[in-house]
Amino acid sequence: MRAAALGIALWLAAAAPETARQAYERANGLFVEQKFAEALEAVNRALAGDPTLVPALTLRAKLELAANRLPEARRDLERAVELEPGSAYAQFMLGFYYYLANDFRLALAPLERARALDPASSRTHFYLALAYEGLAAADQAIAMYERARTLALEARKPDPDLSIAYARLLFTLGRYDGSLRLVDEVLVADPGSRDAHYERGRLALEAGDFARAVREGEQALRLESVGTTARQIHYLLARAYGRAGDRERAAEHLAKFQASAPTLRR
Repeated sequence: MRAAALGIALWLAAAAPETARQAYERANGLFVEQKFAEALEAVNRALAGDPTLVPALTLRAKLELAANRLPEARRDLERAVELEPGSAYAQFMLGFYYYLANDFRLALAPLERARALDPASSRTHFYLALAYEGLAAADQAIAMYERARTLALEARKPDPDLSIAYARLLFTLGRYDGSLRLVDEVLVADPGSRDAHYERGRLALEAGDFARAVREGEQALRLESVGTTARQIHYLLARAYGRAGDRERAAEHLAKFQASAPTLRR
């Protein structure tokens, strides 16, 4: 009797329709596995069952951002914030959307709300720094970078992308010592960082150490990254070899630079 009852219970459970929450959980698992088409199908099922399920809205927005469907992502994120204005994650994602859309001014409000709701988030401070930098508000950007670094270190989760972005800002401002310190920190932690070797090469070129600039540029070119492009490195090497007096290698890298199309990386 017990076995029969257990069998009936299992059959009923299997036959029960998937709830919106269950569909969302399945979609999230598929997203983690990078099965994006299946994840989108599952999250659409979740939202068909419950259009107010905020985690499903933010997950679908991430899938839409990955597919470059910006209007749809904005719609879902604005709806998520409308439903749960106290969600730090929803506010962050809306600010992140505006950052990706190059609307840095509109990014500030949701990112600041996210920061107020979750003051310990280094990621939120990082994107606030990027947004302020996009608005040429260097002092505010530096304050956010510094706070983001402090929070990341306190959480024992150092972020090399954060350090490199901050180093680039300091380089642009002519604060080379501070930029060098950050780049060297990344190289100690990750000697295989293409971004860090490229930035170290730029700093060496600025300092007049053309041989070091060449070494760092060539090392960067051998490494892989979703950040620094080969085109950027070829331009660095064209300048470094040119300043070092090697016109043939300079011309070679300049030709490769000119032959490659510019690519915006974020």
